[in-house]
Amino acid sequence: MSNSPTIPPGDFPPVPPFWRDKQDWIVLIEFLCKDDDEDRARSAETIGYMLAYAQMTDTRMVALVGDLNAGAYELLFSFSSPSNKAEFLRLLQSNDETRIDDDMILVPRQDEIEAAQPIARVLPEDVMRQVTVVATMLFGGETEMLQ
Repeated sequence: MSNSPTIPPGDFPPVPPFWRDKQDWIVLIEFLCKDDDEDRARSAETIGYMLAYAQMTDTRMVALVGDLNAGAYELLFSFSSPSNKAEFLRLLQSNDETRIDDDMILVPRQDEIEAAQPIARVLPEDVMRQVTVVATMLFGGETEMLQ
């Protein structure tokens, strides 16, 4: 995680995430390499899965630039209930594209939660397009995924 949260440049005022006061947050780190198109596409697809899982479980997903030079992005998730958190994590671990070691599921600091922005304000435009396509396709088949 970054030492100091970075809000991407622009003229948009900060938008606080829902459930800011909740203690039930996690953060996942994803790398979007600029010089490896295949790896960047795989990472965008992974984020698309995460966005679909967040939609399926009433989870808020926001982001920060972790380390722009390394292409690291922090994806923060806020859960409306413990059962939604458990279901999100189950979905995350049920897919080879999104499976992650437990020690890589981190808890964000309060300043990171407060600095987080909607993913469309943080992720690069090309990545956001692919994320949206993947999430839309998956969320459209939501009933099949949750069984």
